[in-house]
Amino acid sequence: MQNKYTKREFLKLLGAGSLGIFFMSFYKLDNLLEDDFLLLTKNDSNYNQYRKSFNKRIEKYPKYIAICKTEKAVQKAILMANDKNLKIAIRSGGHSFEGFSNIDNGMLIHLGLMKNITWLNNEIVKLQPACLLQDVYDNILPKKRIIPTGSCGTVGIGGLALGGGYGFFSRKYGLTCDSLLRVKMIDYKGNVIDSDQDKDLLWACKGGGNGNFGVITEMHFKTHKAPISFSSYRLKFSNLTESKFIQLIKLWFQSTEKLPQEAFSAFVLNGKFLTILFTNFSESQSNFEKQFSQLISLATNYKKMPNRNLATALKSYYGVKEPIYFKNASAGLYQSISDIEKGLSEIYRKVTSVKGIIYQVNTLGGKINEIKSSATAYPHRDVNYLSELQSYWDKPEQEKALVNTFEEIQLLLRDLGNTKQYRNYPDVNFPNANTSYYGNNLKRLQELKVKYDPKNTFDYPQVISCK
Repeated sequence: MQNKYTKREFLKLLGAGSLGIFFMSFYKLDNLLEDDFLLLTKNDSNYNQYRKSFNKRIEKYPKYIAICKTEKAVQKAILMANDKNLKIAIRSGGHSFEGFSNIDNGMLIHLGLMKNITWLNNEIVKLQPACLLQDVYDNILPKKRIIPTGSCGTVGIGGLALGGGYGFFSRKYGLTCDSLLRVKMIDYKGNVIDSDQDKDLLWACKGGGNGNFGVITEMHFKTHKAPISFSSYRLKFSNLTESKFIQLIKLWFQSTEKLPQEAFSAFVLNGKFLTILFTNFSESQSNFEKQFSQLISLATNYKKMPNRNLATALKSYYGVKEPIYFKNASAGLYQSISDIEKGLSEIYRKVTSVKGIIYQVNTLGGKINEIKSSATAYPHRDVNYLSELQSYWDKPEQEKALVNTFEEIQLLLRDLGNTKQYRNYPDVNFPNANTSYYGNNLKRLQELKVKYDPKNTFDYPQVISCK
């Protein structure tokens, strides 16, 4: 059967989808900086280069862009913003789905040059916030170590970890933030706060730290023994019908109920085409395919790629690099198919009604569930699946029809009772957004906002409120 997906579409599905949408770093100002600090205004030739983010749908225009390479440069930028009475947005990669890492008429603190990697011992690595995952992998995999991050190579570690962070390795080793041991942050006064002396800060940064409290300049991570190899199993289904979709998604949920911790799976509906991915980095996988044998028997195409070199395999999922038009958002965190079962027919009809809509569900569970929801700011420890709604287009005039359908699907999912959402996949239209992101941990996060940023210097549309 002919492959119905273009290379670009596949990268969107399995690189720019559930595991993050991110683009190649363009930081070229090293030689222009004086004292590791450069301030750009709208009149500077480099302004637009540093203003723009991955999402071409969103345009924001800060009054100043402070390019910072050191902790002292960040302090200088914050004090300057205070002097000019400006709100601050923080960017380590510029990949926020809703452009929360930029700001109109305020100051954008751009951390793109802060990307040093330093090993503190054989197991602990210190990363600056703009380290890209592809660079982190290139550094730590040769040492046979790994951090449970995402798969998209051009995501910055700062935004990923501060909102939680998940991927192929999370069922075995937990979220990215679960391996976070220490952070340093510059607060609204320009003071350096070290989580070794302030345990509240580390708690908050494990799932609640995205742009809320200050500028994170340093992150220490525990690393884990890297797998020897990586295997993937890709199933494709074409020309779906509504009844076939319902049959397949029910089988997929059944097949993923008891996955080994080394495994991961994604269910990706793109129009009337479905891709299901299973991965596994266990040394022994002799019986693994039996878990989804029924799905294999129904697949239009099945491709098995066993025991690949880990570094080589991960590069297959690094994703698109150039900016694109899109609207993506969390579509709920599920315990089981019961959370969406009553709406499956309508989900299928709406996803297939407009070209460019993708509905994706990914496995969580495993080690993520073993940590108490109050132990970190990330609250959704009781769920086993994370879903995402995606839409992509090439021309601005295509946006309206896609976004209208997108919002109809969101309303359908909310009406089914799905209100838990993943902070790294935000949507400006989520009602009670911070409750959806932080659950029962919101009250403590609000108290910490008062502690670290009482004047709300660090601001964006869904910032944690001091109230």
